[in-house]
This record gives sequence, structure tokens and C-alpha cells, in this order.
Amino acid sequence: MTQPPSDPREPADQDVFGDISEAQALESYDRLRSAVDDYRRTETAAGDQVSGLKARIMSIVEDEAARGPSTALYSSAGLPYVMTTASLRAQVRAAVDEEPGLRARRVKVTSESAPGKPLDLRVTLTMAFGHSLIEFAPRLRARIAERMELIIGVKAGHVDLVVEDVHDE
Repeated sequence: MTQPPSDPREPADQDVFGDISEAQALESYDRLRSAVDDYRRTETAAGDQVSGLKARIMSIVEDEAARGPSTALYSSAGLPYVMTTASLRAQVRAAVDEEPGLRARRVKVTSESAPGKPLDLRVTLTMAFGHSLIEFAPRLRARIAERMELIIGVKAGHVDLVVEDVHDE
């Protein structure tokens, strides 16, 4: 008997960046950018003209790497748009970091965006010793929802808060 695949989505639908941290993605981008820059310097230093096709391919690679993974969203008016996932995560992390005693870690979008539907999130964080999840959770969820609507233009749905660690302030 064969086992069903662990992820029933088509391979093209899978988020290849879902299992890596933002720091790992940025490190990978920096390595790729360095390789592209090195390739261009080598071609120019050798006195060869980079052909139009090579230049176009390198530009496409660089553009795609710079964009990184994106999240499809819908405005409050129901209009579709795309935002880099890193930008969305940065806004949520900024809301967490505004709360005294908390430090943001990871942000994961756990629902698909649809017109009129809020976006669900899973936010992991560390908390300073002596703070209480019960104390800050309602305030933090409200802050995240307010920031998402004000800056990103999307309503926040369920915001799952996960304290991964305790830190010293």
C-alpha cells in the first residue's frame, strides 16, 4: 500500500520558501546577487560584451530574487494586489516589537486572501521573564489588526500567538 503525499497540492502551488526563515532567504539572495555581480564583472573584465540574451537572463534572475515570495491579497474594495511576503511579515513583526517585553520571531500567513475575507496569521515571539500572555495577547492582537488594516489594507482574522521562548530584558 502506498502512502498519500504529505502535501496534496500540485508542486507548482507549494511555497518553496515556506520552510526557510527570512534570514536564510536573505542570505540566499545575497549569495545569488554576489554570483550575478561576479559574473557581470568577469564578463566585463575579460573585455567581452555581454550578449543581449545573457544580460536579459541575468536581469530576470536578479529581479526574481529581489522580489522573493509574494502574498496575493485583496483590498477592502475587493481589488487584487500582490505584496512581498517579507514586507507583510515585517509589518506584523513591527507591531509585536512595539509591545514592551516582546520580540517578534516568525510570521506565517495561515489563510488565503479572498475579497471580503480577513487574513489569518500565526505569529511566534519571545517574551520577557515576568510578563504574561494573558496580559498582552488582546492588546497585541488589536495592534497587529490595526497595523495590517492601516498599512497593508487587509483586515486581520484569527491571530494565533505562540510564545517560543522567554528572554532576559
